[in-house]
Amino acid sequence: MGKQSITDVDGVFGHAIHAGIKESGLDLSYIYVPNAVASAAVFTQSKFSASSVTYTKKCAKRHTLKAMIINSGNANAATGKEGESHTKALAQLTSEYLQINPSEVGVASTGIIGKKLPMESIEKHIPNLFKSVKVKNGDKVAEAILTTDLTKKFVTKSMKIGKKTITVSGITKGSGMIAPNMATTLGFLVTNVSVNSSQLQDYLSKAIKCSYNMMSVDTDTSTNDMVVCFATGQYNIASNDKKQSDMFQNLLTEVCIDLAKLIAKDGEGATKLISVDVRQAASVKDARIMAKNVIDSPLVKTAIHGEDPNWGRIMMAIGKDPSVKLNPNKVSIYVGKSCLFKHGEPTSIQLGLVKKELANSEVDITIDCGLGTDSAKAWGCDLTKGYIDINTEYN
Repeated sequence: MGKQSITDVDGVFGHAIHAGIKESGLDLSYIYVPNAVASAAVFTQSKFSASSVTYTKKCAKRHTLKAMIINSGNANAATGKEGESHTKALAQLTSEYLQINPSEVGVASTGIIGKKLPMESIEKHIPNLFKSVKVKNGDKVAEAILTTDLTKKFVTKSMKIGKKTITVSGITKGSGMIAPNMATTLGFLVTNVSVNSSQLQDYLSKAIKCSYNMMSVDTDTSTNDMVVCFATGQYNIASNDKKQSDMFQNLLTEVCIDLAKLIAKDGEGATKLISVDVRQAASVKDARIMAKNVIDSPLVKTAIHGEDPNWGRIMMAIGKDPSVKLNPNKVSIYVGKSCLFKHGEPTSIQLGLVKKELANSEVDITIDCGLGTDSAKAWGCDLTKGYIDINTEYN
């Protein structure tokens, strides 16, 4: 289906406005799934979690969420008791307009840490947000959640499962302060399946492990991040049928991976998307550690930005965690189709060929450990002067 709005899914509504949180542009939005049969969420593990995370985590644990109210331009993090009251006020106001319980409303905030929300301005503008609650302006919502992002990020995929066409659609934001320990960003997903919240949580958690948690821009985990998924209940899948269950899991995971890659590609100052594929590792855990260590390495990221075929930096990142089981004499390293290091020995490949691989906007690194059958993939971006410029100007 390609890229479509999340509100193209039946039973999903949303809208966005400018509410004076940012100097200009859309900055306040909602997603509304009135007949949601299930919800699931994952949250940042930061010790300084924002009140929006604490509040939404509590609601999601006890209730099925039916709506999100989302603001950008202000994280409402490290703002004390007043910040907590502002989060609750946003949920209360939203619940009144949607005529649902405040505990069925999740709150998400993203932006500058340590600044209080301009509640007077929000309260002034919020009636415009809810003039009509069942509007389908998902494209505006995808725009309204952005901060330093350069592009909107949305993915929709469908698959025939049994006799039904099952759809998963998602939007996300993130460009900097992106690292695993999900959540890593803001993400909102909707699907037309009928499952309970416990089942949806299991599906989402598995999808996050090999998507958002395997993506990094700068190794920094935010205070505010979450991914929330709603199920509209339109179509049943036989969750006790392993084939159907696996098909839905794969569909949800594919959408999450595509969203994560969009974040990595739009990393602050980035010019290249980096993909790392670790194969034949001794365990999935080892494969994930190695893939993430390569993606996170500033030396690897700067070398790729400079199109420098210094494969020693990749080798360094692969082997730097002593907990990983590895035999250097069995390791092979590829950049694109070019093999630089094979079974513990440098190859005689011309570095000019490797530079051509590194000149591409997407750079693929493959690491063959030669030990087992497990694998993992990770995604990131190059490190540029643009990253420094963006983050010294962001206030």
